[in-house]
Amino acid sequence: MMNKIKTFFEKINWRVRLKSKTFWLTIIPALLLLVQVVAAVFGFELQLGELGEKLLAVVNAAFAVLSILGIVTDPTTAGVSDSAQALTYTKPKED
Repeated sequence: MMNKIKTFFEKINWRVRLKSKTFWLTIIPALLLLVQVVAAVFGFELQLGELGEKLLAVVNAAFAVLSILGIVTDPTTAGVSDSAQALTYTKPKED
């Protein structure tokens, strides 16, 4: 199992991903959602009132959509790993 995880992470050019604005636009909301869920497990919850709760639900939904759009997946290749060409990049390819 650990070997598969290691192989998965080796097939992604993380140096380039970390320089991508899209990556950060998707990873930050995902991490905020994770923090919120973990905090709720330990009894920490935001008490914002009825309107605040509805707004928080909208924000959480927007964060979920952003996260789904592309934390790890490279839309230019099939599957979840980067192409052989993308693995050679040292910065995001410009159009």
